[in-house]
Amino acid sequence: MPKFPISSQQECNHTPLYRSALSVPVLFQSGYQQALTDFAITELLHSLNTFFDTHFDATRGTLTSTETETLAAILIQTLTRNLNGNLLATYLKAIRHPPLETLSPLTKLRLPPPATDLPVAFPDVETPRFLYGDRLRWITDGETTDWGAVIGTFYSFASHCCCWRWCYLIWLDPNSPSAAWVRADIAWEDDLEPFETEPDK
Repeated sequence: MPKFPISSQQECNHTPLYRSALSVPVLFQSGYQQALTDFAITELLHSLNTFFDTHFDATRGTLTSTETETLAAILIQTLTRNLNGNLLATYLKAIRHPPLETLSPLTKLRLPPPATDLPVAFPDVETPRFLYGDRLRWITDGETTDWGAVIGTFYSFASHCCCWRWCYLIWLDPNSPSAAWVRADIAWEDDLEPFETEPDK
């Protein structure tokens, strides 16, 4: 049964301290296991036990449960020590404005299923506000945001507002914060605004 690390000061060359799941009262076992699932710990343990690439083959190494749990704890601690502000901001934006049908499993949102048929009036729908080549940026509350040029548009069902809307493919400017790890992104029309100058850093 999975264990949960209780020490945040461990180093990779020390044996991590754990609170065994067996020490969790039976009354809370179900909730404990659900928490491991909700926060992707169970998925991480499974991935470690089945991982394979040119440098590591978990199936040949036959990891013990203690080794798997220790690797998981080290990975979580490494992530904690190396948090990246730009990456966190990008993920937060994705959580608040999920692209298309992508939703974080942690949100537990229950939305109506997306419409499977185009609107009855299609293609006689509202005209896109922006055109190819327009320079746009994501709307924020005064914070630095991503920006770039429109290179594509498509009409799709927006699950977050339960209606059909225009969505844009944006080629990010080289100086845009997220351009370090992605060249293009998509955004709903209501999340974009035009701009002529580079946002203040």
